[in-house]
Amino acid sequence: MDADSDIDTRAKRAKPVRLATWMVSLACLTVAITAFLQLSLVDHFAIRHASDEAGLRLEQLSWQMRDALDRTLAQTVRDVAVLSTLSEVRNARDPAEARRVLESFQHDFPDYAWIGIAKPDGRVVAATNGLLENRDVMARPWFHAGQLHVIAEDYHPATLLGSLLPRTPDPWRFVDVAGPIRDADGTLRGVLAIHLSWTWARSLAAQLLTPALRGSGAEIVVVRSDGVVLLGPEDLLEKPIATESLRRAFEGETGVVKERWPDGHTYMAGYSRTGGGRDRTGLRWAVLVRQTEAAALASAHELEHRTRWLCVGLAGVLAALAALLARRIVEPLKTLSGAIEDLAHAPARATPALIPQVNSFHEAQVLSEALRELVASERTHREALERMNAQLEDTVAARTAELQAMLMRDVLTGLPNRRALMQALPEALSRAARVERPCAVLFIDMDGFKQINDTRGHEEGDELLRRFGKRLLDGIRETDVAARLAGDEFVVVLELLKDARDAEDKAHILLDQLSRPYVLPSGGVTVGVSIGVALQLPREPQDAARLLARADQAMYEAKRKGKGRVASSAAGLERETS
Repeated sequence: MDADSDIDTRAKRAKPVRLATWMVSLACLTVAITAFLQLSLVDHFAIRHASDEAGLRLEQLSWQMRDALDRTLAQTVRDVAVLSTLSEVRNARDPAEARRVLESFQHDFPDYAWIGIAKPDGRVVAATNGLLENRDVMARPWFHAGQLHVIAEDYHPATLLGSLLPRTPDPWRFVDVAGPIRDADGTLRGVLAIHLSWTWARSLAAQLLTPALRGSGAEIVVVRSDGVVLLGPEDLLEKPIATESLRRAFEGETGVVKERWPDGHTYMAGYSRTGGGRDRTGLRWAVLVRQTEAAALASAHELEHRTRWLCVGLAGVLAALAALLARRIVEPLKTLSGAIEDLAHAPARATPALIPQVNSFHEAQVLSEALRELVASERTHREALERMNAQLEDTVAARTAELQAMLMRDVLTGLPNRRALMQALPEALSRAARVERPCAVLFIDMDGFKQINDTRGHEEGDELLRRFGKRLLDGIRETDVAARLAGDEFVVVLELLKDARDAEDKAHILLDQLSRPYVLPSGGVTVGVSIGVALQLPREPQDAARLLARADQAMYEAKRKGKGRVASSAAGLERETS
């Protein structure tokens, strides 16, 4: 009786295993649904991804063309500024010598179709290849605007030069850049003009569009502010257009848009605008890079077709595998695997309670208990490591800050010390050479500080140094650097100067500010200041130690002359100004 009961009980317990049939059916249905959803998602995201990739490619091409146009115009503006300062150009007494200089410059920059110098009366005195010499250009817009400052005149057809320059497959078109030629006292001596050939823009477009891009129908279109196409397909050249991408570009936006063009085709167009800086010489052009939607998404449609057949085949394989594996999978293992996957995605939140206690059979029970212990041990070690890491990071950060302050800052005044100065000075010299603007070093020494320090005590002397350093820092620009060398010696590095007189003027301003009385706890006090100025020109050899020594010598020269004054030293020449 008992044996029969045990057999019946085991039979009843074995009946739930027949749910494997339902699992196989469910697995097959799941695989089929998954394959269908995967196909749909792949189709959707493939089109979206291809559209994003094409848009990014077109937008980047627009950026590259925009930047290339801006760089060339900026270079031309700098060239006009440089040429106008040359003595052969400024004086222009010998047209042949001036012409030689201009032609040499044109040889290095062949996109400059014409470079000329016009006197204030509008007569061209010297030009490349002698073109337009002794001709009156007073009616040209660039001549009038170029008398005031460096300007860039927008794209225009050739007028006076059209019949004089060699014939080319494309008609001559120019962008004019002109600027004033002035004497040292600011007197206008003439106008220097460069006619930049539009061949330059065509060459840039040809370089950016690789054969693959041209083969897929990509086109670069440059549009003037009035909507006229300056560069692009033949059927659009010098004709007005109005598109959404053009409107957005002239509003200063950058991006990509899908739109219909006048030819009836739908394009994806990347857009941007040149002349984004504040420089008044920059020209505002819209740079559009377009490609038909069909060509831009051709790879996505091909991928969609292949993915469809791949998903169908993969669904069949997965369905067969799911049917075979479903018979072997048991619910406890699925539960444990799901818990482990959750912990893998969020290991920081792992706790033993997240591992379910499985008692279906001995192996599953042992596995679940082992996983619980493993998670508990790992969490303990993680917390210990996180505490140690946090403590170590805090310690390192504190020590690093202390060392940095000790190494680079003067403890008393808070100004950069000698070490910081000797790091900053070479960088300032490099910037001066790069931007072609002088910089200067001011060596400042307090007159009479020792007497104040001896009579009023070191505490009063330290307070005077602190207030002196603060007044020195308040008296310079954010682009300049003030540092304390030692004792009562300070150094200021001035950048972006115009000339030596500019440096001396700023030194005199500092002299006046630093010589005003100081209010100390024991009463007011006045100290004198001697300042030595050493000027560094852009083309001079960069030697920070030598420049500092020159400023030091100039400071001692100021003391020798009577203190309380500014003395200058530049290229071995010394001159003193009271």
